[in-house]
Amino acid sequence: MTFSNAHERVYGHEAAACLLPIQGTIQALAERFAEDFFDVLARTEEGARILGALQEDEVVRLRAEEAQYLRRIFSPDLSLARHQDEARRVGRAHALVGVELQALIESFALFQQKAREDIMPRIDPAQRHAILDIMQSRIFVDMQAQAGSYQRVDAGLALASAAIDEIIQQTGNFSDLIRGVMERIGTLEGEVSALLGRCDASGELQIEASEGHRGHRYHEAMMTGVVPKISTDADRPSGQGPGGCAWRSGEIIISDAWAVESRNRPWQGFGRQLGFRSSASVPLLDDTGKSIALLTLYSAWPRFFSTLRISNFLSHLQRALSHAVQRLSMAPVVALPLRQKYRGWIAEQRVAFLYQPIIDLRTGQLRKVEALARLVDDQERLVAPQLFLPACGNAELFTILELGLERACCDTRLLAQAGLPATIALNFPAEGIGDARCERSILQAMRKCADLGSSIELELLETREASDSDEHRQAFLQKLRDAGVRFAEDDLGSGHSSLLRLDQYAFDEVKLDQALVRSATERPQRALEFMLYLTRLVHAFDMRLTVEGLEHRGLIESARILGADQGQGYGIARPMPIENIAAWYRGFRYDVDANRPTTALGALATYLLWDLQSMGHPEEAGLAAPMDARRTVEVFIAERGLQGTELAMLLAEHFEGKGVVRARLRARVIQGFARAWFEELGRASPTAG
Repeated sequence: MTFSNAHERVYGHEAAACLLPIQGTIQALAERFAEDFFDVLARTEEGARILGALQEDEVVRLRAEEAQYLRRIFSPDLSLARHQDEARRVGRAHALVGVELQALIESFALFQQKAREDIMPRIDPAQRHAILDIMQSRIFVDMQAQAGSYQRVDAGLALASAAIDEIIQQTGNFSDLIRGVMERIGTLEGEVSALLGRCDASGELQIEASEGHRGHRYHEAMMTGVVPKISTDADRPSGQGPGGCAWRSGEIIISDAWAVESRNRPWQGFGRQLGFRSSASVPLLDDTGKSIALLTLYSAWPRFFSTLRISNFLSHLQRALSHAVQRLSMAPVVALPLRQKYRGWIAEQRVAFLYQPIIDLRTGQLRKVEALARLVDDQERLVAPQLFLPACGNAELFTILELGLERACCDTRLLAQAGLPATIALNFPAEGIGDARCERSILQAMRKCADLGSSIELELLETREASDSDEHRQAFLQKLRDAGVRFAEDDLGSGHSSLLRLDQYAFDEVKLDQALVRSATERPQRALEFMLYLTRLVHAFDMRLTVEGLEHRGLIESARILGADQGQGYGIARPMPIENIAAWYRGFRYDVDANRPTTALGALATYLLWDLQSMGHPEEAGLAAPMDARRTVEVFIAERGLQGTELAMLLAEHFEGKGVVRARLRARVIQGFARAWFEELGRASPTAG
């Protein structure tokens, strides 16, 4: 039989001639047939689950649609194209509400059985075989088209999953991670909306990203009090919903019938307006199983998240995204309205730059200035980077870099005119290594600065590396070096990767993480030993070390005594407009003498050098000889009038190598210096370690 004959037999004039005489019978049976069909369907396990997730009016509407389906199967006017289009639409709906393909096939078998029992006996036996053949052929077309819709839904889900995995693998900051993942979630079939949040320092869940028009409106409703914010607190009504329960249990919680389940009552009024019918609350977990973020998804389709395909997707998403969020979770929590505001200001180029001087710790001479970005808010106030940087992705960081390079080219002229060193240091995210846009902008800036006889230094921020090969990154850095760019590693000691990068790249300079330095106000011994040994490590690589966070004279003295090359911090100068640098430098006086510390912290640094060398370590460049270090400490004790104190006696005992076990004696000496240091700071109870 040719295709034309087969088409005529099932959809053409021949089929119409067979079906037209039975239309009265079909119309009379349609409603009763649909009711009986739904009664049988409700007695099946799969059918009961589906119908149980629907509202009463939806069940009524589905019965009407089933009656209409019967009329369509036996319609003399039905064309193949219209039939396939309608079947694809219905198949998509079945896939989205969780009708598994096997259950769909079983329902077609049930339909055929009911049709044979209720309809065929009422048809002229002479026409019965032809009409049965038409019905079965059309049902087969229907099944094929619906199965195709299932495949398209599955393919879309697989593409979204692969794209999310790629984003997780390639993204190096939290802001880009959540933006990229949420955008891909928004491409899922099922009219999916999403919210993602983390708890702030007070324990409140703050939404940091939303997706989909409905998701944005739902978040706005939370912010304006139309619906309560999702809470993780079990004692609050807003913490009893799926989100709060998922956060506390660490388990994915599904609401098949979100719009009617009692636990969702606080949010249902507005959620129904938005068309939310099902939800999935996905807690993101750290390695210990503790929740660190919450992803909440909403669909316009009931039972959407209970399908096997979506359940597998959610489980994979929870595992992969949990690892990514944990890796990047040091980024502070920034609520979505602030994120959007900060990004908007950056897009509008409302960025200003202050400059903080960096001096030579041996001579006190100005070596360079670091450009520090600030945002300008609606009241013309400056917004600090620790507030807006966590909201920045690569696009925002690149915009700030471009503006910084442009500003540096202008501001080096002011430094040169004042007769000051014209090097300006700019922060540079590690993801920018290998980025052609960054390369073009940096080289262009270097050409402009070269005309002024000045240069630019880039400080590589401690972030995840780009996905390019190491060879490609090295070629990128070398090309910029050849153009005169200097590179510094920022925040040495802030993480494992910073030590790896110290070995990977031939930096010109290294900056010690100021968090290690500032810990001297709590644990002076540990801060100074970090400074001592990291200085030795950096010098072993033939690089210069800059110590950030020098907020007190004691820290400045210690950095100088322990061999650091350069210093930066409030104890030297605060960030300031470029126009103020020259006036600051004219009034700056540097009187730090490594051989004559005036603070207990400086004396402790000298003592640590003596202790290191007296243990038999070879003398190194930049470090005082053991006897010189001993005399320096003794002079400090005398000038401070500490003779006869317990600290002086312990020092004398240690210098002579007498008394209790050396390690215990050393600890008591350090505690004595720490006590003196805390007294200088106006604090009562020092901590030695």
